[in-house]
Amino acid sequence: MATKIKGIHSKAKSTDNSLTVIGGVEKIPTGIRGFDEVLEGGVPKGRTLLITGSTGTGKTVFTNEFLYRGITDYNENGVFITFEEHPVDIKNVRNFGWDFDMLINQKKLVFVDASPDSTTTMEIGDYDLTSLIERIKYAIRKVKAKRVAIDSLSMLFLKFSNKDSIRGVIYQICDELKTLEVTSVITAEKVGGSESVLSRYGVEEYVADGVVELALEPGQQQFLRKMFIKKIRGVGYRSGVAEFEITRRGLEIFPKIEIDIRVSKTDFKNREKLGIVGVDEAMGGGIPQGHMVLISGNTGTGKTLFGMHFIGQGIIDGKSAVYVTLDEPVEQVKKTAREFGFDFEKFEKEGKLFFVCPSLIDISNDKLLYEIVNAVNKIGAKRVVIDSISSLKSATMDEEKVRQFLIQASGFFKNTGIRSRKIIHEAGNACVF
Repeated sequence: MATKIKGIHSKAKSTDNSLTVIGGVEKIPTGIRGFDEVLEGGVPKGRTLLITGSTGTGKTVFTNEFLYRGITDYNENGVFITFEEHPVDIKNVRNFGWDFDMLINQKKLVFVDASPDSTTTMEIGDYDLTSLIERIKYAIRKVKAKRVAIDSLSMLFLKFSNKDSIRGVIYQICDELKTLEVTSVITAEKVGGSESVLSRYGVEEYVADGVVELALEPGQQQFLRKMFIKKIRGVGYRSGVAEFEITRRGLEIFPKIEIDIRVSKTDFKNREKLGIVGVDEAMGGGIPQGHMVLISGNTGTGKTLFGMHFIGQGIIDGKSAVYVTLDEPVEQVKKTAREFGFDFEKFEKEGKLFFVCPSLIDISNDKLLYEIVNAVNKIGAKRVVIDSISSLKSATMDEEKVRQFLIQASGFFKNTGIRSRKIIHEAGNACVF
């Protein structure tokens, strides 16, 4: 919906205001950037979410951030149960800016160490979980936890000889957590290349209330991270692939932006000038509100200068702008603009102009769109220039991804009434769009 566009990657700070109720189901926000948009509000309260994926896909980072954001953003204390790594290794998350030691000292976070050691022996057949569950219960009550993370079930299941035992254990753990009214995230390792099996033993996903798969796919120069929501019982979510990254601040997911096709802030009577007299006259006064205009031509025909006039005139008229430069570095764009009498450096310092300059190597259409939308929201921009669309296709974005990008960008501009100009460098490519 149009109202959701302005809330991209936003976070609440109040426990009372953080709950979303949809169809009678309460959802709690995870606080992970972009993930709550995928889940249309967050994780169903009191349920279990399984995070599955192969080694290195980001499962442990996910669980860490789920607990950290819960404590720091929503005042929901947490318990971390580790079956694989020792707590001292998991707590080493300062590179994300997360101080787990401080949270432990404040009695907001506690670890339950069930990791193997040199004396651990494998048990075959029945395995008594009573002692472990009592430790978990004690930890939850000790800090009055509302969130629990378990990483990872795969190590625990090495103690069992058959899948029936594993299924029973998962049921037992999940039931105990639901009884304690905590919302849980559990990780499981996916092995092999089978699409039908989401976890090591193939039964974990049938017991959890929701399943999220994390995956790594090779790009041209780096691995690309993707997320798939496989199921969430009883509630809606955005289906399809969502790309994500692991940044210095944690996870950042880039779901498709929902566009309400019933909302269109377009107005043919409300036109804004490009700043080029003859062109403005030919267009009946300028670009209609919410419309996208394609400037097509061969190299050197003045397409970039058209965009600069559009930015300059907008700022004169009190309309801030976003300039997406895909062909040249920002400093080169500023120098070129200065030669034609546009002080982009000054506009930027005054907060009237914002540059988006993404790398074209393994570029993501969803990430690029989020960068543009966030830049627009950051300065309240009313005009956008993208120079040039042709660069996307000539980079690593295929024709279908360019098409998806343009459809979503157009929908966003129409929903918000923003005017934009797309610049394409080769006239022969115009038919592609």
